[in-house]
Amino acid sequence: MQEVKYIQKRGHNKFHNYKYATESDVSEKVREELAARNIMMIPNVVSHSNREHINAKGKTEYIATIMMEFRFIDGDSGEEITFHSIGEGQDAGDKAVYKAITGAQKYALMKAFMIPTGDDPEADTGTDERNSESIDSKQRETSQSENVPITAEQVGIIKTKAMEFAKARNQSVEAVYKVLKIDDVTRLNMVQADAVIEQLMIWIQNVNKKGNKGA
Repeated sequence: MQEVKYIQKRGHNKFHNYKYATESDVSEKVREELAARNIMMIPNVVSHSNREHINAKGKTEYIATIMMEFRFIDGDSGEEITFHSIGEGQDAGDKAVYKAITGAQKYALMKAFMIPTGDDPEADTGTDERNSESIDSKQRETSQSENVPITAEQVGIIKTKAMEFAKARNQSVEAVYKVLKIDDVTRLNMVQADAVIEQLMIWIQNVNKKGNKGA
């Protein structure tokens, strides 16, 4: 923290016209200081999910949500510190997961070492442009999504996450569904499915945190 007091903002968001510190700038500066102290950091993707999103232009994009574990290891003493960070990435192609990983790592480093960012959250210029729309348009999109049935991908994610949470809590999957007030997963709409997935992700994160503290 004493050495990494400031990182020059060399990134530029054209849509909102602001500068920001890039992930590569943050990683390079922090890596130098960690290496000088014989400390390494190992990232690990703990869980991830993907969902479809229809942007303002009616095009399908993909939003990836991941939870990552970051482990700092002292090469001299072997001591370890572990913590978790969540990242999200949105892309029309196959880069949503990579954006999520990059974002999670960048903010994990910035928060761990208290590197100030100011009120300037990064955003992908193309994503900003595609999602720039009026409040009425967003409301119409939400209304339409409520009438769209759950997708096969969402069904799979919910079942997988429900089983993961049930196993972590030594409960039955049926008990998890009961708490979520779900009688039949396939009868949910797209909006409800997204909400269930988000809730399961939060529960799993909390269980992992308690498990780490107990260890």
